Amino acid sequence: MPIVRGQYAEFLAPGLNMRTFNRYRERAEIYRMIVNVKDSNRAYEEDFAHSGFGPLAPKGELESTILDEPIKLGGTRFVHKTYALGFEISEEMREDDQYGLMGELAGDLGKSSRFTAELFGHDVINNGFTATKYVGRDGLSLFNLAHTVAGTGGTVGNRPTADVDLSQAALEAAWGAFQSQVDDRGMFIEMQPAVLLIHPDQVLFARRLLESSGYPGGNFNDINPLMGAFRIVSSPYLTDRDAWYILAAPNEHDIRFYWRRKPDTRTWDDPDSEGTIHKISQRHSTGFGDWRGTYGSPGI
Repeated sequence: MPIVRGQYAEFLAPGLNMRTFNRYRERAEIYRMIVNVKDSNRAYEEDFAHSGFGPLAPKGELESTILDEPIKLGGTRFVHKTYALGFEISEEMREDDQYGLMGELAGDLGKSSRFTAELFGHDVINNGFTATKYVGRDGLSLFNLAHTVAGTGGTVGNRPTADVDLSQAALEAAWGAFQSQVDDRGMFIEMQPAVLLIHPDQVLFARRLLESSGYPGGNFNDINPLMGAFRIVSSPYLTDRDAWYILAAPNEHDIRFYWRRKPDTRTWDDPDSEGTIHKISQRHSTGFGDWRGTYGSPGI
């Protein structure tokens, strides 16, 4: 709907002591702390993976060496979508605006753009316990009890067998799960946990668990083995306030956010209506292929 003088008469009155809207401080970008952000120059990104080789096999005297080959693991496609928003101001509104507030609206579109990037930057994690929106190469949700190990036929989980709330015991179990991660040939890999991602509601409790030198709730002078083990990242973009997630560093795990076109603004005049239109648009995609480097629980 175009912005005309009748809708915003207060912006036209001289001498009005007005505080402009949307002057709140914005949060620093959070999604870049938790997902692997990349640029793309294609219509879509497609990722195919294969395993490495397994352990060496026994070889007897004069026997032939056993030959191995990588296992194809399938692929993931990241299809970029466009998101846009704009507004139109009448020529009269632009002329009579006493406070320059109409010009500030262009900056507010930038806030909308950043908010949208955060929503999609968190989307894989927020939908990580169901396979309705995102699945990995194994056809399963991000957080699952039955991820397949292609080379051995076994399965492994990256969530508790029974959903649990954030606690010392739950974090110790998550840390242990990272230490026993294997590749698709069943060989151990080095991918350490780095981030505890939680809703702001849980920050104070998380600090008690991770920032005290003594064992939380204990009275035997035991050390806290998890002190400083994870960086706490608090995000209001998490849709489940009880959920908690342990992630490797963003450049090590496979939750990806692709920028195909970063925010781009355009302004033009409509010669017929004599209004001015301003818009912002961006194009991106998100998803994951491999679950390794992640662990989470929706809480109870």
